[in-house]
Amino acid sequence: MHSKIIELQKRAKLLDISFQKVRSKQLNVQKIKDDIRSFVQYYFRDIRTAYIQDGRLENDLATADEYMQHLLRCAQKRTLLSVCKRTMKDINTALHELELKSIKPTISERCNSSDIRYTQVIDTLRRINSSAALSYGQALKDLSDADRKSWRGTAVEFRETLREVLDKLAPDEDVKAQPGFKLEQDAKGPTMRQKTIFILKSRHIAEKQIKPLADGINIVEELIGKFIRSVYERSSVATHMHTSKEEACKIKDYVTLALIELLEIRT
Repeated sequence: MHSKIIELQKRAKLLDISFQKVRSKQLNVQKIKDDIRSFVQYYFRDIRTAYIQDGRLENDLATADEYMQHLLRCAQKRTLLSVCKRTMKDINTALHELELKSIKPTISERCNSSDIRYTQVIDTLRRINSSAALSYGQALKDLSDADRKSWRGTAVEFRETLREVLDKLAPDEDVKAQPGFKLEQDAKGPTMRQKTIFILKSRHIAEKQIKPLADGINIVEELIGKFIRSVYERSSVATHMHTSKEEACKIKDYVTLALIELLEIRT
């Protein structure tokens, strides 16, 4: 993928050189207009398609898409050369950003579940709650499925894993029995955050160490809630498939870190 973007940058440089040779205020050289069309077609036909097929985010291309379309309009009508040059400058900036993103791991690589931490989490879960272990294992399996079209169930599996662990380590009645306990607004029982604080306090962990994990649990709840709502709001599953997997991977990372701490796993 990286080599394709480098090739596109080379073509962009050739267009820049062509623009520098024009002496009129407007772009009226037919050959350069044809070169612009070929350049834009190459981007949409080859670069854009390859980028998505490589397992990368379609959202990464939004800026480049916009400027490429603007450049094509420059070739379709009489346009000030200064506008063409400015558009090419914007395109070059967008391509530099794409180049940086192209050398980062793909979504599939970032979601790879072969890390020994995941095995340790599953093994520990099996000893304390087999249902949680199954949910966590299923979620990891989902993320390794290249043909999967929906990630809502994956997010739910991660949430259920965390919920069952917290219920096991911090039963509702024990949490409610704490001195000064109060239900949070609109909550029917102790929240995941309250359960987390209960568990850590029972281990006599310092307050400054409790807060980061408790805040992390809040992030998990917010991420999953927003993710599930977004599934219903999106009109095209296919269009947002890569974004959804990226969100599911973030949930996996937060849940895994929380489980490692809650289960006292030493990695």
